Amino acid sequence: MRRFFSILFLFFWVQIHVFAQNQQAEVDSLVRMLRTAGREWNDYANPLIKIGEPAVPELIKNAEDKSLSQWNRRISVMTLNNIRSSRWKEAALKMLFNKNEDPILRNHATAGLRGWNLSDVKDELWELYNEKDFESYKSNIAHLLLTADTALAYKAFHELYQTQDGYGQRIALQNLIQLRPEESTTWLLDAIQGEDWMTSNLAMDSLINSLHFNTNGLLSVYNNPGMNEKVQWRIIYVFGHRKEVESIPFLVQALQNESWLVNTEAAVGLCSFEKEQVLKEMKALKNDSRPFVRNNVNWVLKQLKKDLF
Repeated sequence: MRRFFSILFLFFWVQIHVFAQNQQAEVDSLVRMLRTAGREWNDYANPLIKIGEPAVPELIKNAEDKSLSQWNRRISVMTLNNIRSSRWKEAALKMLFNKNEDPILRNHATAGLRGWNLSDVKDELWELYNEKDFESYKSNIAHLLLTADTALAYKAFHELYQTQDGYGQRIALQNLIQLRPEESTTWLLDAIQGEDWMTSNLAMDSLINSLHFNTNGLLSVYNNPGMNEKVQWRIIYVFGHRKEVESIPFLVQALQNESWLVNTEAAVGLCSFEKEQVLKEMKALKNDSRPFVRNNVNWVLKQLKKDLF
């Protein structure tokens, strides 16, 4: 019996050894192809990602080989980023902090570092965040600071919110809200008044779903003398989509705003409430002296009537 188990063990050991040899041969072949790959690089990268950890050492050699073109080093880095190995974490940090490396390659390495605990290199990351040669990649470093030092991350995203627009400002706002939820209303009230549509849209969606809704803060912004009608429209949109009964008097007031953008959105918002909650208010305004108010009231009543049948 002992001999039987010995033979069985030997059989499995040989099988494992053969599998490992075959896998290493496959890794070597794929990594070699990646060294000269062009647009078809995913044909080699995807099998390597599937193999995972055993492919990491050879891929790191590719990534660090300065005799290769920047493109071929870059696709090796991107392949490593998808494997998510602790061995790549250390090599990626080395590449990131090497000021003699190509900045684009260093930036690609940041994707492989997201989510790892980087508290031991927080000072180096903050120094890199402030490096002029790395100005274009500040957002990626700020994301690494999230798992290094949240205070530094907040400081970084605070700056990015003030200096970027579009997608960059939107991402900065999302992270500021997540880092300090207790300050979220302040940030959202600021963002809803901004010029960037991506950021203001995020603020609108966030306020609609916020558990820390600041009614008085929004009303204060809305009633601010000379407030842009676009900002007022955003605020009406938020109140209409929150569907809180307490918002109806405000929406009725907005229905009488001379701005077509504002009063039309108020009409749409009122239609989202239960009919009984709105009918009384509409009937009181049905004979208003202002034509645009009567038109909006009649439109709301027509929509409510449709829902009755």
